[in-house]
This record gives sequence, C-alpha cells and structure tokens, in this order.
Amino acid sequence: MKMIRCILITALLSTLLTGCWGAKEIEHMIYVNTLGVDYVDNKVVVYIQMVNFSGIAKKEAGQAQEQKTFIGKADGESFDTAIFNLYATSPQRIIWSNVKTIVFSEAALKEKDVVNQVLDVWDRYYEFRYTVWTMGTSDAIDKVLSTTSIADLSVIYSQLNSPMRTYEQSSIIAPLYLYKFIWKWKEKAETVQLPYLEIVPSWTNNKESSPNISMKGICFLQNQQFRGCLKNNDILGNRWLEKNTERTPLVIKDEQNDVLALLVMNKIKHSIRPKLKNGKPVFAIKVSMQATLPEISTNLSKKKLELKAIEEINEQIMKTYTKGLEIGADVYGLSNIFYRDNVKEWNKLNDKGQLPLDSKSIDKIDIKVNLISGGISKMK
Repeated sequence: MKMIRCILITALLSTLLTGCWGAKEIEHMIYVNTLGVDYVDNKVVVYIQMVNFSGIAKKEAGQAQEQKTFIGKADGESFDTAIFNLYATSPQRIIWSNVKTIVFSEAALKEKDVVNQVLDVWDRYYEFRYTVWTMGTSDAIDKVLSTTSIADLSVIYSQLNSPMRTYEQSSIIAPLYLYKFIWKWKEKAETVQLPYLEIVPSWTNNKESSPNISMKGICFLQNQQFRGCLKNNDILGNRWLEKNTERTPLVIKDEQNDVLALLVMNKIKHSIRPKLKNGKPVFAIKVSMQATLPEISTNLSKKKLELKAIEEINEQIMKTYTKGLEIGADVYGLSNIFYRDNVKEWNKLNDKGQLPLDSKSIDKIDIKVNLISGGISKMK
C-alpha cells in the first residue's frame, strides 16, 4: 500500500513540472548578424544578413563546412514598416539580439528622418542592443553583406563585424559603437565620425580575385546632417587626435617622394585648448607620442627622424582639417570643445549650431615625438 501511495504522489507531482515543449531549436530561428539600411525611391529598404554558424562550427572530421551567406530584403514607407514586411517573407522567427553591425547607405544617411526612425525603433524594442558597430557605405548594401570573409573564416571575423582586431594592429579609422553614434548624433555641436566601408579586390584565392570588406574612410555628420565622406589619404590627421589610437604607422619621405623610414607610433596623447583671439575662436593643439623604427633606408640621426616625423604629422593634421572645411565638416569636433569650455560665447558666435571655422582657426600645433627603439644603434 505504501508503494502504491508513493507511485501516485510521484505521478501527481510530475504533472506540475514544466517541460521544453515550447522551446525552439537553434536551427529553427533566423539570427541576424548584420543589418543594412538604405533609402531608395522614397522608401526605406532593410537588408539582413543571417549569421553563418557553419563558418565557426566544425565537422566531426575537423573540416570547416562550406560558407553560405543568406540575405533578406524588404522595403516600406518607414523603417519599422520595412521590418514587418520582412517578417511576412521570413520562413522562421527572426532574432535581433545577435546583431553585431548596422550599415547605413549614403542615401539613408542623407535622410535625417530615416536615421531617426532607426534610432527610435532601436530604443524601443527589447531585443536590440546598443553595443553594435555602426558604419556607412556607398557600395550596394546587398553586395557588402554578401561579401564573404577570406580563408573560409566566418563573416563574424571580418572588418564588418569585428573591426577592433584590425584597429588594434593598425589604428587608422576608429570603429564606432551605436551608443556613441546616438550620443554624438543628438548632442549639440558634436561631430559623428562614421567609418566608411568599401569592397576591395586586394586578396586572391588560388589566383582568383577574392573581394574583401575594408574601412576606406570616414563620413561626417553634424547637427543630424550628412556633411560628406573623406577617403583614407585625406583623414590621416584624424588618428593623432583620436583617443583610442593604439598603434599606427607613419611613413617618412624625402622631397622626391622616396621612402626614408617607417615609424610605428604609440602611446599617443593629445589636448585641444580653445580661446578667443580678436573676437574669434581659435584652438591650440598639443600631441605627444612614442615611436619605434622597424624600417629605415637612409642614414639619419635620431633627432632628424623625430623632426621629420613632427613635420609629417603637422601636415597630416592640417590637411585633414582643410579637407573637412571643403565639405563643411568640423572633423576634429572643435565646435563642441569650445561649447564645453565657453557656452556663453558659443551661443553668441555659432551659426545654426556650428562655429564659423576657417583655415586660421587652428592657431598652434605643438608636437613631440620620442623615438625610443628600433635600429637606433645604427643611426648617427
């Protein structure tokens, strides 16, 4: 009798236990890896790139599975409408919690309302995260999202989804998180420096071209307006005033444009001091750094190499600043620096939220380079 009672109690208790009948298998859901936003014919176009688990997981034999990239596309009168139109064509539930990157087309960046729609929806839906990379491109977004990574690596390990790995080795263009984009997009007098992607044919696979994604410039946005984009050669000065710069190369050339040496710069520190001069805002820039010398093709002293490095860095800072003025962009965020320092004068001087900057607004640049190692014993 006691045995029967125990069996009955166990059977009754088991009915109270929850099971996994409502659980979804991982292969039965669509995990979005990258989101693309375009604007075509007065409609918002949304692209999603599915996460490619096959590029990460291995077969039992240890061989990587063949990579396949799936792209979803839908359009609508607004960003959220396009998302719901995407749901209507999806074979399974779409999961947004794994999004790693948002890519805006130039057309979308030029439409203030489109960007605000994306940020508004992102702020409301619980699956979205703010720690996603934000980028721009002028290439077709479907082609950008369809570009596979090299050496059978998953797209998760490309510059599209994992830009910090490359940046830590060669700091030219700083990656941008969405939360920083939102802050600078909405903040008065701030400048958004949005990394700019291109598809480049710089790699080959068995002598066949294997296009890859690379950061090739920066797009600038101020007061929720698109100012324009500058390519790599025009934004080299930006890295000296970027606090996240870790390690970056500097090529030293002579008057004939021949390479004399290659320096690797690190421990870069900078400050920008605003002041009024003859009633106009001007700025004094200070930059200091250490350098190592992995390559040299001439017999220059340590002091001469440091002086040539200072001269080159000064030229890069001014070139980037001047190129920014040409497209109406405050590339170094000088307006915001002055706003933080003297809001009363900023309110008097600003024109539609920006200071009237010109070629003389940078009053002084003080640069210090300390060459500490790398072939010094061979120099005079």
